[in-house]
Amino acid sequence: MKAWSTLALFVGLSAAAVVTPDQPYKVADSAPTTAAALVPEGAPADYHTDSVVLTDQQTVKALIESRRDASRKARGTLVARDFYECSTAGNPPRANDCNTVITNVRAANQGLVIAPGACLLFQFSTCWGFFCALCERLGTDTNFIGSQLSTVQTLCVNGGSAGTVVGEAPPQWEAGFIRSNGQLPNYAGEVCKK
Repeated sequence: MKAWSTLALFVGLSAAAVVTPDQPYKVADSAPTTAAALVPEGAPADYHTDSVVLTDQQTVKALIESRRDASRKARGTLVARDFYECSTAGNPPRANDCNTVITNVRAANQGLVIAPGACLLFQFSTCWGFFCALCERLGTDTNFIGSQLSTVQTLCVNGGSAGTVVGEAPPQWEAGFIRSNGQLPNYAGEVCKK
């Protein structure tokens, strides 16, 4: 009986690991298009979600090239080829507002499919969180997005800066915080293979 319980526990954990991704994953082109994440029950009235498309005007290539190597620092669970960048230009979002965004992103507990070049926005007061699929359609969930936003909170926002973390391994993505009504960064030109 003990061996059977151990086997059942192992099989159960194995199945759970398949259902809940630790990283974004590729999704077939026939998957649904990008839709905004859910607003969880109990979220503040000023908390909103949306989806947008990245544009070439949002590219920050020159800034990336000058600071990219300096920004490759360990950040807890470092995934191969991830990097981050904190922006000191302009007014940063308030840390407490970004905490509210993280809490509500995680509370949504939702699986998502994001089209290439599309971003999900999570907005509260001075803080806009974002998660973008850069090169190809990807699937992820709000727990992964919340973890990445928490990383940016720790590395950048708590120090008084907006910031972005970029996953360079396929399927490439970016996540971070900007001041409300700010311009989204676009690292697609740097990480997508032509």
